[in-house]
Amino acid sequence: MRNVARNFIYQIVFQVMKIIVPIITIPIVSQALGPSGVGLYNYTNSIAQYFVLVASLGVAMYGNREIALAYNREENISVLFLELFFFKAIFTIVVLFVYLVTVSFFENRFILYVQGITILAVLFDISWFFMGIEDFKKTSICNVIVQSITFVAIVLFVKSRSDLIIYTFIQVTGQLISQSLVWFFIKQHIVFEKVSLGNVFKHLRGSIEFFLPEVAIILYTNLNKTVLGVILGSAAVGYYTNSVTINTVFITVITTLDLVLLPHMSSLFAKDNTERIIQLMEKTLHLQLFFSIPIMFGMLTVYDKLIPWFFGNKFLFMNYIVPFFSVLIVIIPLGSSLATQYLIPIGQVNKYNRSVTIGAGINMVENLILLPLFGFFGAVFSNILAEFFVTFVRMRSFLKQTEFKFDLKKIISYTLSGLVMMIITRAVTTNMPANIITNSIQLVIAVGVYILITSMLKVNPLVEMLQGYLQAKKS
Repeated sequence: MRNVARNFIYQIVFQVMKIIVPIITIPIVSQALGPSGVGLYNYTNSIAQYFVLVASLGVAMYGNREIALAYNREENISVLFLELFFFKAIFTIVVLFVYLVTVSFFENRFILYVQGITILAVLFDISWFFMGIEDFKKTSICNVIVQSITFVAIVLFVKSRSDLIIYTFIQVTGQLISQSLVWFFIKQHIVFEKVSLGNVFKHLRGSIEFFLPEVAIILYTNLNKTVLGVILGSAAVGYYTNSVTINTVFITVITTLDLVLLPHMSSLFAKDNTERIIQLMEKTLHLQLFFSIPIMFGMLTVYDKLIPWFFGNKFLFMNYIVPFFSVLIVIIPLGSSLATQYLIPIGQVNKYNRSVTIGAGINMVENLILLPLFGFFGAVFSNILAEFFVTFVRMRSFLKQTEFKFDLKKIISYTLSGLVMMIITRAVTTNMPANIITNSIQLVIAVGVYILITSMLKVNPLVEMLQGYLQAKKS
């Protein structure tokens, strides 16, 4: 568990950067590019992501798990790494060529050419290897360095709508450099040797098992941006994307533990220690809900005071969207945990596949039904429904296979505490102006109220941790 704690700290550092950078750059980019500029970037990026998906071919998750299993069984990880790398490299080169030919026929071909650098970044991505051996330090350090450089570049060079190409280039080049830097550390773990082409392609079947759910995932997370861009234009994509992003910032932090626990859970399964997996999940899932539920209510508390100064007056339409998406702060991390802490480590990829396939199917059907009826909000409701059913299917499967039980007293207490927190905070700050000072006051009040109520109800895990630490120190 010491390894897990250390890796969690490294991932927290990286994820904190992923929060700080958007918090500072989103208002800069939003006010410089406007809804149409932000929308065009995300619309073209959504097209590039379909090709990134094929280039990756499920190796990120598959490679992570295979390396973790081989590493804990003390097998030859050098050969396995090289086979997986060359396997992915072949697909990446072919996909990049097809992409460049395809986008040549698009109206915004130049920005799409620049977006193609994200496909090239897939070629150099070996983060799955370091995750598999539970070494998060190197990838985290590289990502933090690149995030910092990217942040400075955006602040210096993105000033107006005409800088859209510059912004795109900064973003995609940052991804490429981030993936490339990690190669400086690979020699510490790998001995380079020849591998046969036959052994390279033996990973096709396993990677496709992880590729199919990724296809489904992109259909219910990325398709909405593409559809909105085609039907309603780039400004609609801008409103949609920023509304998703502001919630995703918090989802990213909450799901950090999942990235760390996937290789650890895989190693426990390799040692036939499934009971230990369930014991860990009893702690992690409830700890996750302790944070995700109040953050959801927190978003419902601050959004109307946040959007005007953070995104600018051009994005005020987001006031109608963000409250709907706030529920995803609870739904997505829960579904992610069930997949990456249990289903994937124990090899039940078919059940993982089924959940995302159902989500993709629901998203596509709901888009066909709801978009004509509700327009823009049809895409919003489709996304929420898809994420809900993905988590529901995973939870149903998990609870059927195990004796795990959610502590309803804790969950109800977290929900009531979050609700009271929201009501009190909004009541106190309702007449205050929409600025950073008001949001800061809301944060202080909300955190104080939530901690106080959960402590009074004796469901605050932070208090339990502190008491345990003090008792251990005394003994």
